[in-house]
Amino acid sequence: MTAMRINRFIASTGAISRRKADELILAGRVQINGRKALLGDTIDPGSDEIRLDGRPLTRQETCILALYKPRNMLTTLSDPQGRPCIRDLIPRQFVGVFPAGRLDFDAEGLLILTNDGDLAHSLHHPSFQVPKTYLVKVTPQATSEAMDLMEKGIVLDGKKTLPAQIAPVHTGPEFSLLRFTLTQGLKNQIKRMASSVGLKVVSIKRISVGPLTLKGMSPGEIRRLSLSEVRSLHKILKKH
Repeated sequence: MTAMRINRFIASTGAISRRKADELILAGRVQINGRKALLGDTIDPGSDEIRLDGRPLTRQETCILALYKPRNMLTTLSDPQGRPCIRDLIPRQFVGVFPAGRLDFDAEGLLILTNDGDLAHSLHHPSFQVPKTYLVKVTPQATSEAMDLMEKGIVLDGKKTLPAQIAPVHTGPEFSLLRFTLTQGLKNQIKRMASSVGLKVVSIKRISVGPLTLKGMSPGEIRRLSLSEVRSLHKILKKH
């Protein structure tokens, strides 16, 4: 079997990014055939024994799912307060997957779930510039000036947001339905951007992540990505 970097192998065992794997290695918590692993070590997954804190690690088959998250549900796998979580929607055969990014409790739309820590990091981190598109209803009616300001970037937490694409989809006398395309995902980013220009967000629906869309899906539905979808996803990630 082809040799691979130890941090990549650890990430392939689920829910751990390569950066987190490096931290575990530096902390002396990873062993290769009984010795402490070093950064940059390569291993043969077919013959070497890898342990984390004494526990054997084995690679998982990569699983990538699309989930239509309903409104009023947490993008977490558990909640001490007993609120609805996306775990409630994940069939048992997909145990081990986790969300790549998040959506607000009151937002709905497309979430990507995976057991690949590297993939999750790439989809979520702004350095990979994976576009995510949302339909956002705001009140009152959004002016062109307000949309221009949000497109150019709003200062949040002392830093200017990355440029966005914002276009009107439908406008009523007291509201606007806008299409937001962002390449970063700060906490409550859309709501805070809108608030900074005098708008209140009524609803948010994420309709796409990179080349992946909600087309044909209903709230609460979960499915495996098709082979063509997986290929298109990896294709945009390879550009960075």
